[in-house]
Amino acid sequence: MWKQIWIKEIRAGLYTWKNMVWLLIASILFSFTSYLLLTDKELSLLDQTELMWMLGQVIAGVGLLVVILDASLIITSEFEMETAESLFLAPIRLSEIILGKLLASLTLWLLVFIVAVPYIFVASAGTRLLMPYLIYMFFLGTLGIAGFIMLVFAVSLLFRSSKNTLSTSLVILLMLAVPALFSSTLKNNSAAAFLSKINPVDNIFGSLDNVLVDFQLSFIQNWKFILPLACFVILMFGFMFLSMRIFRKKGVLFQSV
Repeated sequence: MWKQIWIKEIRAGLYTWKNMVWLLIASILFSFTSYLLLTDKELSLLDQTELMWMLGQVIAGVGLLVVILDASLIITSEFEMETAESLFLAPIRLSEIILGKLLASLTLWLLVFIVAVPYIFVASAGTRLLMPYLIYMFFLGTLGIAGFIMLVFAVSLLFRSSKNTLSTSLVILLMLAVPALFSSTLKNNSAAAFLSKINPVDNIFGSLDNVLVDFQLSFIQNWKFILPLACFVILMFGFMFLSMRIFRKKGVLFQSV
C-alpha cells in the first residue's frame, strides 16, 4: 500500500500546483545565485571550484528548506483536514503510510535536484568535476534530506499540528545551518569544531568543499563527512520509530507497525 500512498501524495502535489510553486522558487533562487556569482566583481575573482562549492551550498540549502516545508504539512494536514482517522484506521500499517509519504518528500528533492542540474552543468563547464559534482550533490543531499524528513515526521506525529511542526523544524534547521555557514571561522574553538563534525549540514558543505576545492574525489577520502551523515540518518530513523510507537500507543492506530 505504500506505493499507493506515494502516488497519491505526488498527484496531490501536482494537482494543487504546490510542488510546482516550490520548483519555480528553487529555479529563481538558483538563477539569482548563478547571476550573482558570475557578475559580482568580488565573487567573480574566486576560483571556479569555489564558485561551484558556493552554488552547491545554495542547492543543498534550498533543497532542505523546500522539502522541510513540504514534509511539515504532509502528515499534519491529515489531522487538520480530519482525514487522519479514516487513513489510520484503514487496513494499512503505519509504517507503510510513513514510507509512502517519505518517498513523496524525497521525490520533491529529486525534482529540485533536476532543476539544479543545468546550473551545475554551467558552473562546472571547463572542469573535469561535472560527474563528481552531480554524484556528491545528489548523494549528500539525499542522505541529509532523508534524515531531516524523518525528523520532521517524528515531530509531526508528536505534535499533530502543522504550525508547531513547521516552527520546530525550521528552528532546528536554522540551529544547524547557521553554524555550518561560519564553521571555517570557528575551527580554533574545540567545542565548535566538535559540533561541526556532527552537524549534518556542515558535513554536506564540508564534503562538497573536499570534493570540489580540494579534489578529494573518492568516497574513502570523504568518509569523515559521510559517516556522520549516515549516523544522523540512523538516529533520525530511531527517533521516528519511537514517535510511531508513541503514536500507536495512544490508541489512534490499531494495526501493528
